[in-house]
Amino acid sequence: MLTTTRRSALVSAFATTGLAAFGSRAFARETGGVAAAIDQYAQDVMAAFPDQPGLGITVVENGKVTLAKGYGVKTLGTQDRCDENTIFGIASNTKAMTAALIGMLVEEGRLSWDDPVTRHLPDFAMSDPIVTKLMTVRDLLVHRSGLTLGAGDLMLWPSPTHTRAEIVAGLKYLPIGGQFRGGYAYDNVLYVAAGAVIEAVSGQRWEEMIKTRIFDPLGMTSTVASPALVDRSRRASPHARLGPPTRGLGPQKVLPFDASFDAAAPAGGTNSTPKDIGRWMLVQLGLGMLPDGKRLWNEPTAREMWKPHTITSWSDGPTAENPARPSMQAYGLGWFVQDHRGERLLWHTGGLAGFISYTGLLPGRKSGIMIMTNAEETPVLRSLRFGGPDRLQGRADYDWIASSKRVQAEAEAQTLKDLARATTPSSGAKPSLPLEAYAGVYRDPWYGAVTISVVGPSGKKGGKTRSLRVSFDKTPALRGKLEPFDGETFKTVFDDRTQEDAFITFDLKDGRVVSALVKAVSPLADFSYDYQDLRLTRVS
Repeated sequence: MLTTTRRSALVSAFATTGLAAFGSRAFARETGGVAAAIDQYAQDVMAAFPDQPGLGITVVENGKVTLAKGYGVKTLGTQDRCDENTIFGIASNTKAMTAALIGMLVEEGRLSWDDPVTRHLPDFAMSDPIVTKLMTVRDLLVHRSGLTLGAGDLMLWPSPTHTRAEIVAGLKYLPIGGQFRGGYAYDNVLYVAAGAVIEAVSGQRWEEMIKTRIFDPLGMTSTVASPALVDRSRRASPHARLGPPTRGLGPQKVLPFDASFDAAAPAGGTNSTPKDIGRWMLVQLGLGMLPDGKRLWNEPTAREMWKPHTITSWSDGPTAENPARPSMQAYGLGWFVQDHRGERLLWHTGGLAGFISYTGLLPGRKSGIMIMTNAEETPVLRSLRFGGPDRLQGRADYDWIASSKRVQAEAEAQTLKDLARATTPSSGAKPSLPLEAYAGVYRDPWYGAVTISVVGPSGKKGGKTRSLRVSFDKTPALRGKLEPFDGETFKTVFDDRTQEDAFITFDLKDGRVVSALVKAVSPLADFSYDYQDLRLTRVS
């Protein structure tokens, strides 16, 4: 889930008044012209999108941090201001850190980028034995495995109980939907496997490694490896639009803080601050070297991580509507690599429930920007992720705020049309069997069990009026009603209304339910709700 936003994910390109109210007084070394321009622009964005609760912005100019600042509030409805020490979830921006840990182990001779994964994880297996044999450590990091987009993410989120070992063990059941090394599809589960490789080689848990090898040497004292470790007194609260008519639309709401991402932390567990993240940006732009001359990794390793490995998209280049459209975009080792208006740009996004973020580096200038937000607001991030690098280049010749408003309006109109089609029954037929016939335990080998039970009107077994309840047994957040929708298709109404509902379509054989397929109801559902990858077989 885990790039750009939770909804458009982790891979898409996307008159100022009262401005003083938005900015924190704490301003780290505001000495650069770029910092001043981006500070003003961040305030303009906040004014243009007043539903955005808060932001954190970090700017590096020519190898120096010139801005680390908070904007807005940590939680809607309060006056608790964001500042340079406010903690935000940065999700998939963690992936570059996991790649860097592997790079350091490569330099130490403890493994190679092109080692077979099975050399370090003997029980590692994909669903195709040939892929299992050929899969290298490098392959874990570059999204070319043949897995489908977001495959296996229900083992990572929302709030599952799968362990890291269970996630890796589940890989052998995930279907290979594409060709190994034949194309790009973003995933998170293989970064969890990369974390397991780090643990096997180093003898330390990933959380210990990232702290001792990255956070501590860089002095990132407020940065932690998973949400469970966050100092809650300093964190920003997550926010999202929960409808009506669907998640992603409607008024902004405060979400519960989800601290359950520990098992999948190598893919996106890091939480950091505007002040701390500048240190990470400096070591990246320094090709592994800190300003004091200390090295965390060597220049060849840095360039290997930045090297394009998997082509993700290509085009004819900039247009009048999108002057930053790249002619070529690829994925390296934890980084996207592309051109941005004539210069090389390294970037990544991150998204978890209520947080989206972006890192953009222009290595030729030793400059970069990090954007942390505490709401799932795509137009806000889009405005900043393109307008920020523009200002790093000394330009402000395109109105990304107006462009993002236009794109958002078009997307919302299309969403309403798609939602209307998705939620209109095609036949209006009733289920062909009594409700009791659909109850039972269904199992998918990579996810686990989904239990459907018959309950009475009070939610307890028994009673004259019968209904169904569904439980994704490894995910307590995905439990609730299961209501008839259209023939053999039922629709979930989860008790936790922050979650994405699903259609469950049952397959009958000889008058008995034998299996079921699942898909998200909303066209806005994040790809990490990979219901479509479930192949549920009735086991009781």
